[in-house]
Parts: sequence; structure tokens; C-alpha cells
Amino acid sequence: MSRGNKLFLALVLLAVIALLKWQVITLGESLDAAKLENVRVAAALTESRAAIAALQDSALRNEREQVMLRQRIAAADQLATRRNHTITRLLNENEALRRWYQSALPDDVIRLHTRPDFATPDDYLRWLSEGQQLPAARQQPEDQR
Repeated sequence: MSRGNKLFLALVLLAVIALLKWQVITLGESLDAAKLENVRVAAALTESRAAIAALQDSALRNEREQVMLRQRIAAADQLATRRNHTITRLLNENEALRRWYQSALPDDVIRLHTRPDFATPDDYLRWLSEGQQLPAARQQPEDQR
């Protein structure tokens, strides 16, 4: 083998070694970047799992509270039904009570139950502060029951 061929072969071998070294460095950098990305993804996964657990706890708590509220609503409905039955029974039993129940309310009471439509909360507060006066307790309105 001639000296030129040996030199060429040595240069090719050196180029291959340099290329392999460059690939090792590049792969090492890629591996480091992949490790960093893996750490970031693992942290995000941990956060997501914690958020999911918190949401599941919240959903379970909300479900329990909904059950309790439904039970309260059912109890309130039963109470309202009993009261309505009691009122109906009393009205059917007592003629004087029936007449009183069917009579019109006094004007002052009707006025307490009516209010204008309000566009804003400020309108409502202004209406409240105007304070429509009721007659004194010792004065009897003309349209008493």
C-alpha cells in the first residue's frame, strides 16, 4: 500500500471517528433534552393527578350535598302539604275563618306586598329608603278585616 493510500485511509478513518464523536455528542444532548422533557411531563402529570383527585373529592362532596338538599326539599314539601291540608280542613270546619280567609286584605298590607319593577339594585335601594309609612298601630284603618 502506498503512502498516499495510507494517508487517505487515515483521513477517512479520522473523519469516521469525528463523525461518530459528533453523533455521540448530539445523541448525548438529545438524551439530556429528553430527560428534561420527561421531568417536565412527570411534573405536569403529577399536577394533573392532584387536580383530578381534588375534582373527584369536590364532585363527591357536591353529590352528598345535593342528596341532603333533595331530602330537605322533600321534607319541606311534606310540611307545606300538611299545612295546606290543615288550612283546608280548618277552612272547611269554621265558617267565620272561611269568611276571613276569603276577604280582601287591608290597603296597607296590599301596598306592602306590591313593589315596582327595578332595573338596578340601586333603584331597589332607593325605593326602600323612600320608606312608605304605615299608619300608627293605635290607628285602625277603615278597611280592617
